[in-house]
Amino acid sequence: MALARLFVYGSLRRGQTHHAELRGARFVAVARTLPEHALVELDGYPVLLAGREPVAGELFELDDSAFAALDAFEGPNYRRGEVRLESGERAVAYLAARSARASE
Repeated sequence: MALARLFVYGSLRRGQTHHAELRGARFVAVARTLPEHALVELDGYPVLLAGREPVAGELFELDDSAFAALDAFEGPNYRRGEVRLESGERAVAYLAARSARASE
């Protein structure tokens, strides 16, 4: 089984409401994206969109088979995509799946 790096920026972070959904994923580091994103609220939840700001979050390592459960948890408003981090690494993150009005 392959391991993947997941960048989280909202309720999946340590100490937040839905952190247990990571099901024991190993915390790697506090991380920030390159200034290529915007963090906005969409339907009451934070969502990562294309933009011009760095976004702070956390990096976890998990078995790539864990993504099926996370995909189901995140639902249709999110899709998996790649983000570039200030450290030079790339990671998977849940991004907005659709264009929609967002309120900041």
